[in-house]
Amino acid sequence: MARRMKVMMTQQLSNRLDDSGDVLLVDFSGLNSSEDFGARNKLREAGLNINVVKNSLLKRVMDESGREFPAETYSGPVALINGDTDAITASKTIADMRKELGKKLPIKGGVLEGSILGPEEAEKLTKMPSVQETQAAVVSAIAGPLTGLVAITQNLLTGLPGVVQAIADKQREEGE
Repeated sequence: MARRMKVMMTQQLSNRLDDSGDVLLVDFSGLNSSEDFGARNKLREAGLNINVVKNSLLKRVMDESGREFPAETYSGPVALINGDTDAITASKTIADMRKELGKKLPIKGGVLEGSILGPEEAEKLTKMPSVQETQAAVVSAIAGPLTGLVAITQNLLTGLPGVVQAIADKQREEGE
């Protein structure tokens, strides 16, 4: 590859890594063409981009940025997956595709909020709740006690006229 082309590709890869907050590195080898096409379509539907990159270019970009993936990340083909979603959602999408494809698509690493992840840490992302699931859990944890408080207050307010009526009836009976 010509030197000028390598410089352009390195700059483009560097910009892509800088612009996207979270990135996953996945090994796409072992997929036939129809599986590859289907996987790319599912990733696109999930709002994710996939680009296969040359290991030497990725290593050069990471060296220039002062960050480094573990050595095992650079063995074999590497595809960068990034997009509008967070790395946890992307890893869950990969995990779903793995179930369909039969344990292909190993996650080789990633970047989560600026932190470099090795294969083990990136793999753990598939088991974590997504941002939306965490937000829903927080909202339900807050809303649960408030719903109970509203129900108790409503019961007190609806029961209060009955208590006042009972007191009035009792006083009437005593007054007679």
